Amino acid sequence: MRKLIAFLLVLSLTLGLASAAFAKDYTLDIYWIANKDDEEIRKGVEEAVSEYVEPLIKAKVAFHLVTWDPEWTNVAIKALMDDEKIDLIFTADWEGYVQEILAGKLLPLDQDDLLEKNGEGILETLPQDFMDGAKFNGILYGIPTNKELCVPSGLIVNKTAAEKIGWDVEKDPVKTTEELEPWLAKYKEMFPDNYPYLMEKDRWSDEPWIHEWVAIEGDALDMKMAKNEDGEFDETVYSIYETEEQEAHIRLMRKWMEAGYINPEAADLGFDYNKEFGTGNFLVFTQPLKGNNIKSVEMYGANKAPDVPDFELTEIIMQDKYLVTCQAGGSMFAIPKTAKYKTAMKYLNLMHSDPTLVNLMLYGKEGVNYRKVNDQQVELIEDANWYGMHGGAWTVGNTKLQYVLTTEDPEKNALLQSFADGAPKTASYGFRLDKSKCQDLLDSVAEVVKKFERPLMVGAVDPDDPEAGLEAFRKALKEAGIDDLKAEVEAQYATWKESLK
Repeated sequence: MRKLIAFLLVLSLTLGLASAAFAKDYTLDIYWIANKDDEEIRKGVEEAVSEYVEPLIKAKVAFHLVTWDPEWTNVAIKALMDDEKIDLIFTADWEGYVQEILAGKLLPLDQDDLLEKNGEGILETLPQDFMDGAKFNGILYGIPTNKELCVPSGLIVNKTAAEKIGWDVEKDPVKTTEELEPWLAKYKEMFPDNYPYLMEKDRWSDEPWIHEWVAIEGDALDMKMAKNEDGEFDETVYSIYETEEQEAHIRLMRKWMEAGYINPEAADLGFDYNKEFGTGNFLVFTQPLKGNNIKSVEMYGANKAPDVPDFELTEIIMQDKYLVTCQAGGSMFAIPKTAKYKTAMKYLNLMHSDPTLVNLMLYGKEGVNYRKVNDQQVELIEDANWYGMHGGAWTVGNTKLQYVLTTEDPEKNALLQSFADGAPKTASYGFRLDKSKCQDLLDSVAEVVKKFERPLMVGAVDPDDPEAGLEAFRKALKEAGIDDLKAEVEAQYATWKESLK
């Protein structure tokens, strides 16, 4: 009997030690959208992160840096759909968040006390608006990066060029796209070889629509963002290319193209508008803005050509501030069903509450990948630049815990978050389209939009052209099933609204 008891004690101890060793040796596989991968730099950062988090969560990390589409879809999403071992994966509305949920690949995070028991730091720091905006059918499947939540469209203005043509932007910040016309004309007269009106793709800075409302190609179906004059929201689903507003803008862009205000190459899908911005040879650049001139500083640092003389920038916000779904779900990490989910949530919790981990993930190891200049700012070590490899600061946990570069305002991240203070939610905040119910229609409409939309929206095509103009576009949309798609979106929206009651 004593021998049996001794044997059981030894067996229990052995199993306990084996279990502890297994827990200690566990590696979290983290799939992260990225700009590039350098194995030597990545391995160094993985070791530094693992050394820090292992005592806290009894696990190491392995970062799978996967570059943007098509590689992200072909590698990361394929691994997710094939149920390969993934503990955390980057996701976003524009990347396929809903489709991943509907495929049954992501774990519900606000059930079985997973978040309550293992995500205290997330619950304490992440605004409820973010959590609400990231839910699908009332359930949370991704934890958003705690970053900017309000991103209205507007203009980055080349203030140096504006001063040369006599435009005092602070005293006369244009309120509509149309009001730009005299300044564009003056710029073109002074710089005849340049194109003053630069667009990010074909972004419209004071459009009435919610940009990326339900991620339909070209926002072909959309809802108005701002309240009406009576203080009520217009919750009509519009086929926007059939509206007077869209037609007026298209005709204005054609006028500006013919006047030489828009680069003729803007209709080319390969046109590098960021590179053009970096030359300084423009007057205004249409952009989503984050307030406090933050976007212009980021764009300048990322794109200004080294041989170009310095130029000063300012911003004009041209849409009212509202909270929209695509910003709440613009950058998240989710836990796949193949994950060691409690450990994954503990790591995700540290991403939102532990500044040491946040900055290890963002910048790498101090003295190896970056140098601290003061308590808030850092400079990169270019030969070991981890910061430029992964997706960016907007993908890393809680931005308030992040250092910033020496080129940035030390208060940048606090300003990013506070910019949303007081901004009302749109009527459709939290609504996401179940594309599985209408994928064929979405694909059919997308093909038509890809053919017609960009040339029309940048003014490269006469809207009255019988083959490529607005009426031809509208006819092709009808034939592709835009009305049936609209009916499906309306039905899903009505069901969603009813669920809120």
